[in-house]
Amino acid sequence: MNEIEIRNFKTEDYPAIVNIHNSLNIVWPERPRTPEGWAEADKNRNPKCKYQRWVAVKKGHVVGFGSYGQNIFEYHPQRFSIMIEVSPNYQQQGVGSALYDHILTALQPFDPRVLRADAFTNLPEGFHFLQKRGFYEAFRETPVHLDIISFDPSPYADLEAKLQVKGIIIKTLHELEPDPDRDRKVYELYWEAIADVPQEDFQIEKQAFAEWVKWGLNDPTILHDAYFIALCGDEYVGLRELGKDPDNNILLGGLLGVRRAYRQQGIGLAMQLRGIAYAREHGYPELKTCTAVHNLPMQALFNKLGYARDPEWLQCQKDLKK
Repeated sequence: MNEIEIRNFKTEDYPAIVNIHNSLNIVWPERPRTPEGWAEADKNRNPKCKYQRWVAVKKGHVVGFGSYGQNIFEYHPQRFSIMIEVSPNYQQQGVGSALYDHILTALQPFDPRVLRADAFTNLPEGFHFLQKRGFYEAFRETPVHLDIISFDPSPYADLEAKLQVKGIIIKTLHELEPDPDRDRKVYELYWEAIADVPQEDFQIEKQAFAEWVKWGLNDPTILHDAYFIALCGDEYVGLRELGKDPDNNILLGGLLGVRRAYRQQGIGLAMQLRGIAYAREHGYPELKTCTAVHNLPMQALFNKLGYARDPEWLQCQKDLKK
C-alpha cells in the first residue's frame, strides 16, 4: 500500500525535515540548515503565536511536512501562515494535498480568516499548487545577497566623515547601553521607519513597548553589536537591523530606516556600509536581505552596492469567508 500517513511531528523528525527543506533550494526566508538550528529556532518561538507541525510518511519514510503558524510581527488571532514542503522524489503523488487538507482541518477551531503561504519564482509548481486552492499573489519581494569578500568599500571611505560634519554619528545598540532611554527611543524610531516601508493591504499595528522589546531587541538572533543607530545629538534618526540564524554563517539584514527629516543625506548608505564592514570583520562571507519589488529607493541602494538578485519571493494569500 502507498497510503500517506499524516502524524504529529516528533523531535527525531528534525533530520528528515531539514533534508527535505535543503533539497528544495528555497533561498528566502532564510531557514536553519541543520537539525540543531531548526530545533533552536522552534524553541525561540513567541508563545503568543499558535503553531503546529506534522509530517507525511510514505513507505515508512518522512517524505514531506506541513505546519500552520503566526508571526508576531503581523499578529492577528485569525491570521495564519501555512508551510508545506515535499521531497522532490515524492511530489505529484498527493503528499502536499494530504498535508494541506490536514492543516485546514486542524485550523477550523480557530476560525481562520486569512491564510498566507510562500511561493518562489524558481519553484513554479508551488505557486500552481496554491492557485488551485484559491490563493493569489498578495505581495512580492526581491531577496538579494552580497559577496562580502569581493565588495570594494573604497568609493565610500569619506562618507561617515561627511556625516559627522553635519553632527550625525553611527553607534551600535551595544554602545548605546548607557542611554537609559535607549530602548524607548529605538521603539519610536522603529515604528516611524516601518510606517514608510511598502506594505501589503493590511496596516501593521504598533505593538506595546514591552511586547516589542521581547522580539524587536531581545530575540536571540539579533546581534546588538551589529544593530546600528544613527544619531544627531541625542536624537535617534536611523536604524539598521542585522542578525543571524542559529547555524548559518550568513549575516541577515532586517529593517533599514531613516526618519523623514533626515533622508537624502546618505545615512542609510552609511549604515549599510557599517553592516558590510561588520560582516567582513567577523568572517561572514555573505550578507542576505530582502525588500519589496516596488520599494524603489531600496532597490536602487542594492544596485549601487552590487547586491545580486535571488529568485523572487511570492507571499500568497487566501481569504476565508463564512
